[in-house]
Parts: sequence; structure tokens; C-alpha cells
Amino acid sequence: MSDHDLTPAELAAELTALRQEVSELRKVKNAFDAQNELVRSLVSMGRAATGRLMMRSMLLQTVKLTSELVAAQEGSLFMLDADGYVTESILARGATVRDQRENLIGKVLDQGLAGWVVRHRRIGLIEDTRRDERWMTLPNQPYTVGSAICIPILRGKSLLGVLTLTHHDTYHFTPEIAYLLETCAVQMALALDNARLYVLEHQQQEQQKSAPDAAAEPIERHLADLGIYIIAENGRFLYANPRVAEIFGYEFGELVGLESMLKLVATTHFSAMGDRIQQCFQGSNPILDYQFQGQRKDRRLVEVAIYGTRTKFYGKYVLIGMMSLA
Repeated sequence: MSDHDLTPAELAAELTALRQEVSELRKVKNAFDAQNELVRSLVSMGRAATGRLMMRSMLLQTVKLTSELVAAQEGSLFMLDADGYVTESILARGATVRDQRENLIGKVLDQGLAGWVVRHRRIGLIEDTRRDERWMTLPNQPYTVGSAICIPILRGKSLLGVLTLTHHDTYHFTPEIAYLLETCAVQMALALDNARLYVLEHQQQEQQKSAPDAAAEPIERHLADLGIYIIAENGRFLYANPRVAEIFGYEFGELVGLESMLKLVATTHFSAMGDRIQQCFQGSNPILDYQFQGQRKDRRLVEVAIYGTRTKFYGKYVLIGMMSLA
């Protein structure tokens, strides 16, 4: 049926659907732009410091960027180890003495919203703190909180940290903001986990008193080498940063125009990669962790390591993660 055969009511319905689709695409673009800015900024922070100082700088920058993204007024971020203990923290109230900081963190993780998110491992959205028992007003709190949102930072099944953002107005945070932050949390996890691994490596080298020429590679190299991607269930790229295109020798526009990311996989690994991606989307194995032989545009073969996890993005399952040369 052509457009000429549609009734005015059908044309109006089609126009409404197209406008809604454009609106959704704009939301997706905003989310991708925010993620790119987050990763770029975290890379630049890695150039300014090393070791634990670098880690704290990255935490501060993460709070700053996400606060700006959703117009939050205050933010805190806790990094957790495998046993759930806080290893690093940025508090909304700023610097505090060690005993007071540990006491505040303990209360929040025991009785507050952050603790609820740690236990349930999903976003906690509080539209009105006066009507939600998950919110706990801390003693001598130097700011007013009307609404809050807390995001788990997950790498696969591992909980790396929790980010809490607040605003003095009620109903400032919306489900749309929750979707946006949930997507950005994946990129936060990629960047912060790489920073965490770098710090551990640096500490081990210090303990072993390694020679200066054996020092760890700067964290900016690790992060800059990462190709960040999001693919749909049909295998098409919804998003890929320029590093992905660089790895496979494509122009960015050519890459996102491919019928499937499997076009980048050598025939020897095509079937295995296809099976793993299918298992991710079916949920039988939602984590993709694989090393495969990729095929560049010039037909040269490259060894590529890929990591990804299945997540919901605007109501649909996608595979989001990173890849790098092995």
C-alpha cells in the first residue's frame, strides 16, 4: 500500500509513530554522546596522575560528569572489592576525617539507598525522599535532598561500585534519566575497572621493587586502545567508537553500515563467534569473553579480544562492551 492509499487518520498515526521514533533516536544519541565524553575524560585523567591518586581523580571526574549530565547537585561514589568492602570513596559532603567517613559510609550501606542498590543490584530511584523509606538523612548533612538516584556499576556479575546523585527538588530524577545513567554505568565500569587493574598492577610492581624501565604502562594507553561498541540482536552496530573502526581498517560510516559485526570475523571463527553472540542474547550465557581472529577491510587478519554483556537499552536487549587488539 502506498502513502496515497492511506486515510488521513492512518497518515496521522504514521506521522505520530515517526515522531516518536525520532525522539527515541535522539535519546539514544544523547546517551552515546555522554558515554563518549565520559571515556574521553577518564582517559585524560589517567595522564595527570598515577596509582591511587589517579584512581581518586577518576572517581571525582565520574561524579562530576554524571552530575553535569543529569543536572544533579550532589554526588557520591563508592568503589567496592569482591567482598563488598569499600576501597575508595567520594562523599557528597566533601573531605571528612577517616573515622567519620567510615561511620557515614557504614550507615549508608547498611540502612540507606546505596545499601538497597548493593543488595538488589539495580537502579534505585527516589522521586520524593520524604515518602521513601530507603532514604536516610545523615547527621549534620550540609545539603537538602528532595530526590535521589543510585546506580550500580557492574562488570558482568561483579559489583564494582555504586554512584548516588541527589537534587534538592522532588521529582528531579525521572525514569528517562535512569535509562541514561544505566547505559553510562556500563562505560563507567569499563573505565574504572581498567583503572583498578592498573592500580593493582602498579602496587604489585612496587612490592616487587621492579626496575624503573619495567614500570606499568600508563592507564591512558589501556583506555585509549579500547574499542567501545553496542550491537543489536540482529548483529548490527548501534554504536561504535572510532577505535573499533581503526582496529578493522574501516571508515566510521562504513563500519556502522555493515549488515552485522560478524562481517569483521574471519571465516575460521565465524561460527563460534555467532554462537557466542546468540547465547548472550538468549540469556544462556549473558557474558561475552572471547578472543577471535578478525578480518580487516584490506583482508588482513588480526587477533582481537572482545568483552561484552547483555543489557536492556530502551526496552530492547543489546550487547555492550569493548574490544582491543590481543
